[in-house]
Amino acid sequence: MNTEIAPPHERLEALCRTLDEVKIARPAAVQVIACVDDPNANAQKVANTLESDPGMTAQIMKLANSAFYGVSGRVGNTSFAVTVIGFSAVRSLAAVTATGLDRAGAAVPAGFWRHAACTAAGASAVAGTVGIPVGDAFAAGLLHDLGLALLHGFDRAAHQQLIVAHGTDGLALRNAEEVAFGLGHDAAAARVLEAWKFPEPFVTAVACHHILPDEPSPFVRAVTAGDAIASLIEAGGGDADDPVATLVSLGIGADEIPDLVEVSAARADDIMASLPGQ
Repeated sequence: MNTEIAPPHERLEALCRTLDEVKIARPAAVQVIACVDDPNANAQKVANTLESDPGMTAQIMKLANSAFYGVSGRVGNTSFAVTVIGFSAVRSLAAVTATGLDRAGAAVPAGFWRHAACTAAGASAVAGTVGIPVGDAFAAGLLHDLGLALLHGFDRAAHQQLIVAHGTDGLALRNAEEVAFGLGHDAAAARVLEAWKFPEPFVTAVACHHILPDEPSPFVRAVTAGDAIASLIEAGGGDADDPVATLVSLGIGADEIPDLVEVSAARADDIMASLPGQ
């Protein structure tokens, strides 16, 4: 597609068509998402659905056995793995599979998985402070920048030009994407997650992590804090204007931040080892 000629609304329509084709091509992942959303589902039912896709099953087992969950080497079956990591994390990893990001050679921006892991770890670290389950915070942090990968895969050359001009993440990049593609990476991810019936607080947190509402919800606070912690871990790899000020504004004590960064950095290494292609 020639993004220098097509107007933004046509790019958006083409992007949506591409996402629909991805969902059709990866039915097992979409089935897992639907199963997790079933109010009558239990760990065994989710495990049975997962096992129709050996690659996804291996990913879940790898994460459950990581040091992040504290049961390394002791998770021997898929049902137990689902119980260990929780439905939210299963749903998020299924979304990664549904979008094709688990495939070898998937087009993602440089540092994408590292930032996702750091944000997931950071969001998990503040989950208790903001009042949401650790598993939910992990899942939202992991997927908060899903739109970056979606837009990058849709038109790698055009999106890479925006990254070079505006940075790897942040509000400036988000605004440039909106001009070029018709929506920013935050809205792109929220659109997909909403279509897949992710919980409304989860979708809102992804949609608002660059432009916070006046009264951010616990989910928004967790993701925004995780993103700020990731910027501190990456020592300039992120694009938060002032991550320490952001954390303090979210109710995190300045004296707590060094410990949060240290703990999250160690957890991020565990998460990275469990992510696709790592």
